[in-house]
Amino acid sequence: MVQEVNTVDGARGLAVLLHPHPHYGGSRFHPFIDGLFRRLPAIGVHAVRFDFRSGEFGAAREEAGAVIDEAVASWPDLPLVLVGYSFGAAVAAGIDDERVAGWYLLAPLSGELSSSTIGHGPRPKALVVPELDQFSPPESVAPLVVGWERTTVTTLPATDHFLGHVDSIVDNAVEWVGGMTSPKGGQVAPAES
Repeated sequence: MVQEVNTVDGARGLAVLLHPHPHYGGSRFHPFIDGLFRRLPAIGVHAVRFDFRSGEFGAAREEAGAVIDEAVASWPDLPLVLVGYSFGAAVAAGIDDERVAGWYLLAPLSGELSSSTIGHGPRPKALVVPELDQFSPPESVAPLVVGWERTTVTTLPATDHFLGHVDSIVDNAVEWVGGMTSPKGGQVAPAES
């Protein structure tokens, strides 16, 4: 598995970034993942990205789990945030690991959200759903997360699953991760749409 780490001196947090489906062009170089990888160190957060070898959810979760194990072993005292997009968001939603401080899930696949257990705990979760998502539109995601604790669902207006221009989405994710890893451990939630 190819893995990269972008570190910063005096880090206050750690983010593991999970990319879209590897069988449909997803890789650690997707513009959303790449933007976070490059920008998170500027706010004091180590960024870890890797390429999934498998397109199967179970195997991909195992791969992500191995990356998490290695990252936490390297920086055991830093809060860990999982950030995923599409397939990566679905994989992240299936990782209910006590070492995870929060989840940022962009365009999560609703089929995988239905079996996720992360909503039943107090750790923060941000779900960002494109208004015109072809696979998991807001109306299919919303009922699946009713009752989830500390969960914010934001709709990206006039955007489909493939996002298009990602700069403002990266801005939002960087702000949220920064809030999660702040000295107070607070959360900066995306604005409701």
